[in-house]
Amino acid sequence: MTVEERSAPDARAERRRGVLQQVHARRHELASNLVEEYRTAIADYRELPESVLIRDVTEAAVHNIEYLVEIFQSGFDVSEHDNEWIGRSAARRVHQHVSLPSLLRTYRLWGKHIWRTIAELAGEDEIGRQLAIEAADAMMGYLDSVSFSLTQAYLRESATAAIDGRALRTDVLETLLTGDPVNERARRQKAVLAMTLRGPVLVVVVQVPQRDDPLTGLQAAIHATRNQLSPLCSTFLVGARDTEVVAICALDHDDEVSRIEAAGHEIAASVRDWTVGLGRITEGIAGVQQSYAEAREAADLGFSIHQSGRAVRFADVLLDQILRATTHADALLEETVRPLVDYDRRKNTDLLATLRAYVNANFNLTKAAAELTVNPNTVVYRLRRIHTLTRRDPSTTDDLLLLALGLRLFDSAPPAGDAQL
Repeated sequence: MTVEERSAPDARAERRRGVLQQVHARRHELASNLVEEYRTAIADYRELPESVLIRDVTEAAVHNIEYLVEIFQSGFDVSEHDNEWIGRSAARRVHQHVSLPSLLRTYRLWGKHIWRTIAELAGEDEIGRQLAIEAADAMMGYLDSVSFSLTQAYLRESATAAIDGRALRTDVLETLLTGDPVNERARRQKAVLAMTLRGPVLVVVVQVPQRDDPLTGLQAAIHATRNQLSPLCSTFLVGARDTEVVAICALDHDDEVSRIEAAGHEIAASVRDWTVGLGRITEGIAGVQQSYAEAREAADLGFSIHQSGRAVRFADVLLDQILRATTHADALLEETVRPLVDYDRRKNTDLLATLRAYVNANFNLTKAAAELTVNPNTVVYRLRRIHTLTRRDPSTTDDLLLLALGLRLFDSAPPAGDAQL
């Protein structure tokens, strides 16, 4: 293999990075040109208010360019990407009266426009032509994946929009939760609700499995949430968003929170696969977004950390959020849990289970032994083995704290191969 042949992949990678940097630098210009093309070619977009085109459609085009640049940076592999925000965009188009064919056409136009820009910037030499071919293949795969996600989200939103005549319209709910008006009607409705939601508010989220039909699973969750929570709130609002039900509770007294938590437990226990999260008390309509974000995080983390059948407060998973956010998470696992996981696999022992039982028993040897159905001396022996393997002594405060934190981080999101340990 010649030096030139060996360096060709590096040259293509360098050219690709340079082209993508230029695309990123021009993203606002490209997005503005795209929106003008949408307006010229698609009747539904000509009828959208100028404010929606500028604030929503243009920003979505910019976001899409930024996202494409990000996933293309390491190569033209689009097999794995998170497109939840694309689903949100599709849901908004339902309430802006943009048809699904029109929405899908915008992405075809977007893909063609961005690919032509990439091809132009790549140049006409051999490397540039090869880069343009690779980008075309990747763009087709990306658009195919996005089109599927868009269609699913659009149809789901169309179905859930009419789930319950007493529920909040999804465009109004989306406006409350994001702060960005989906349409003029939703903006006006938010202004009206701001007069009602002046005092303390708390948000409850009920997550329904995606496999459930939206017209049955979400409807049942709305009814259960309304039955349990509405008698406890001075003002109660509920609506469906994707695969979750969002309840906004206005409170007269702080002591109502304990009753809302109890009602949340009832909702979680009523259907095995439902996950319920509770945000903290916030103030006014501006606090709805914060309480919703907290309730959603509680529901997301709660299922993997806590037993099902109980609602999870944001305060319950606050430590888990801190652990996940730290840049030293991997080091914490290496210093605590992973040596135990490896040893258990090689020796068919139960050191990790012993540490978990010891922590769950509030560091009580007798209770831990009872949970494991072993003699307390066995627990003592295993804790000594844990000390040897991790060099962390469970009998000292600092080391025990590290072991407990490592276990909590591991249990909140264990690697796929360790999920059953």
